[in-house]
Amino acid sequence: MAKRTKEARATIIGKLVLDEVSLAKLLLTMRKFRDCIELAHTLLFREELSETEVKRRLTGILSNAWYASSAIKVAKLYKERPRIKFRKPLLYSVGAKYEKGNRNIRLASTSEVLIKIPHADGKHEWIRGNVKFGKKYLPLLQELINGNYSYGAGITIKLRSRNEDWKRVFRKRIYLYLNIPVELYVKYFTKKVRVHPGSKLFAGFDFNVNRINMVIVDQYGRMRDVKNIHFPEVINYDRNKSRAIRQEALSKLVTYAVSHGVKYFVVEDLNKPERIRGKIRKWAIREYLLQMEILVRKVNGALVKVNPAYTSVDAIGIALARGLDIHTASAYLIALRGIKSHNSIQKAII
Repeated sequence: MAKRTKEARATIIGKLVLDEVSLAKLLLTMRKFRDCIELAHTLLFREELSETEVKRRLTGILSNAWYASSAIKVAKLYKERPRIKFRKPLLYSVGAKYEKGNRNIRLASTSEVLIKIPHADGKHEWIRGNVKFGKKYLPLLQELINGNYSYGAGITIKLRSRNEDWKRVFRKRIYLYLNIPVELYVKYFTKKVRVHPGSKLFAGFDFNVNRINMVIVDQYGRMRDVKNIHFPEVINYDRNKSRAIRQEALSKLVTYAVSHGVKYFVVEDLNKPERIRGKIRKWAIREYLLQMEILVRKVNGALVKVNPAYTSVDAIGIALARGLDIHTASAYLIALRGIKSHNSIQKAII
């Protein structure tokens, strides 16, 4: 039986505009939420308390059980870190399908958002803010509001450098972000390049912090093409700029693969932290896998995830035998594993 995977989500960001009173209330809630994420991380992974007990304690601080559950969910993203300390306040609310999409941070229209501000006496209030999304997202957002969708929503302050003080810029750089179902996103943003019905080739991808290697093979494992993109400069860039460069590189490779007859896109299943190799950060891996899922759906391709075990070791022999660099050899090996995995699935279906 195949493992059940988490539903893929795409992110849409809009600039948030609030009056001074509402902004002050929101910032207080964001500070509490940030502190609760850090506390949840300590209680869960250092003191090893039960999630029920942690939620009880956080609810006492935040005066809202939904925000408490959301803080725990965020804390779990950093499970492998010994401790966490955030540089700026933040707020997040997990989706709620049967409560207009979200219980605590909810779109009222394509240009307005309602944010719940909890109070200890139980008399919670809603603050209303204006939000400016790109015009291309408005039809999607309208369906998100009118449809029966669940979406996560968060508030963040964008910083342009590691040393920038959020207190000096938060009025101009506070943003709302939405985690929406990828199926809805793809419905409105399908790529012009689409997999041809007769396409049968496989493309294996080896992702590293400063490069992406892709090897295209046919169904017999014969190498048909190699395409690599290097971006060593991202080592010195901030997270947002690095992400943009990696996403552009991956998009180019997928487009190239489709135009050269690829239908199956093969990646390593790197969801488990202990399987992440080298200096790749966990957030980069999550972003890479999410973008692959979105891009492959956009082009109407098929995503194949394979076991990453011993890829680096086995790739050494391939590199020596074929005169390839180690990363291209890894991409080739991943493609071969994709063929094997696809054929096994087809046999099981038959």
